[in-house]
Amino acid sequence: MIEAERILLRHALEDPSNERFLFLSDSCLPLYNFSYTYDYIMSTSTSFVDSFSDTKEGRYNPKMHPVIPVHNWRKGSQWAVLTRKHAHIVVRDDSVFPMFQLHCKASFPYLSVHLSTNLRSITVLLMGKERKSLPEFWRDHPLPAEGWKEHNCIPDEHYVQTLLAQEGLEGEITRRGVTHTSWDVKSSKVRERQGWHPVTYKLADATPSLIQSIKDIDNINYETEYRKEWCTSKGKPAPCFLFARKFTRPAALRLLNMASYT
Repeated sequence: MIEAERILLRHALEDPSNERFLFLSDSCLPLYNFSYTYDYIMSTSTSFVDSFSDTKEGRYNPKMHPVIPVHNWRKGSQWAVLTRKHAHIVVRDDSVFPMFQLHCKASFPYLSVHLSTNLRSITVLLMGKERKSLPEFWRDHPLPAEGWKEHNCIPDEHYVQTLLAQEGLEGEITRRGVTHTSWDVKSSKVRERQGWHPVTYKLADATPSLIQSIKDIDNINYETEYRKEWCTSKGKPAPCFLFARKFTRPAALRLLNMASYT
């Protein structure tokens, strides 16, 4: 997956007018119109990258040391917004990426489909993926003490975050993403939703109140760093998210057809 991201960025960088590079899932919906989204992203000189210290899941492989020391190991969502400078760093990386190829591997294969779309000075990189599930209800089974031996490392959840930390560039990013994903599986009464993937919103979930509840989020809590990120735009309090996922096609079409949604 991260090789696909690098290829997309490499091609998008060929257009000198592209200033921001936005990764979106094929199950995303915009929460606001284009003008608001554009102004929000372009109002800051930073990238938006969900990034935090990964201290709980044992995905770091000690074999990455000393090229990638554990104190630079990060985790977060792959749905990032990169500045041109940071996109170049991802494309030109020849130290972190080889370590990921060797020592950060998912324990299941996946397929991916990609599409690039240009919108003024923002390039939207759409990515879809289909993964084979881990054993059903894997959360019921404890991970081995040395989880890295299972290669249970999801590259796209670690690569950009770790690379920017490794390059000493965390001061140049807003350490949160702009795409909302619900991982609150404990609150789900539907057994099939309690697995590897985040909550998928289906037709019955697709209501204006759901969208409004996501728009109302104004802070993000990062437990591993004891950090609460209050969301701002142009120096003022602002909603945290510009997009939301995961929506089934019927749910997405229902929301897009609602006048109150836009």
